[in-house]
Amino acid sequence: MEATIPALFESAKAELSALSITVMLPRMLAAAFIGTVLSLRPWRFLMRRALPKADMIQAQVLLCAAAAVITAVIGDSVAKAFGLVGLGGFVRFRSGLKDPRDAAILFLMIGLGMACGHGSLGLAGVGTLFVAALLFVIDLFNREAPAAPAKQRLLVSAQADDLVGAEASLRSALGERNVLVKSCALDFDGRRLELEVEEPVPGSLTAALGRTEGTPLRGLRWTAVSPKGTREELT
Repeated sequence: MEATIPALFESAKAELSALSITVMLPRMLAAAFIGTVLSLRPWRFLMRRALPKADMIQAQVLLCAAAAVITAVIGDSVAKAFGLVGLGGFVRFRSGLKDPRDAAILFLMIGLGMACGHGSLGLAGVGTLFVAALLFVIDLFNREAPAAPAKQRLLVSAQADDLVGAEASLRSALGERNVLVKSCALDFDGRRLELEVEEPVPGSLTAALGRTEGTPLRGLRWTAVSPKGTREELT
């Protein structure tokens, strides 16, 4: 052990003397800068579109910088290249990519990062401009679908002498407005019924209950059910 520690210090000293910080630092900074610019897509501010997800932005920046570091480590050594390829086989991604375009962008980030790590900053710069222009055109002609309104859960309660008939009339009226009935509870002793429904569009429940006129319902009311289970009375 005493013989190996000085050998390690000597090896580290030799590597530091052969390593030029002024050469490697610009490469790493260029890789991080390229990854940041391409992952953020700043032109989306002008298009008034949402930026990519934060986890995808961080992944692209880190992947571009990692490619630069790996390329710098490999250098001209074929043995190191095969060793790192074998080591990369143990890496497993637990989260799949839902959009195939994200996988394509990650490959582009790897290529640009490798160019930075190799020292081909001119090639990396031209590649960055080309990829940025390509992403800009894709964002320009890609029409994002509007976000669907959040569905709201409500609890509808009422009293009636004929609970079965009242439930059928309520289900029919709710079905005409595409209000989904999630659960139903009938209290025959108290002559009370409760329906937990899901409102697809705000106001659809009110329009549906307006069609229950003439039905022998008493004390009709509905309350909003929050995700935490609390209820807020509406009427």
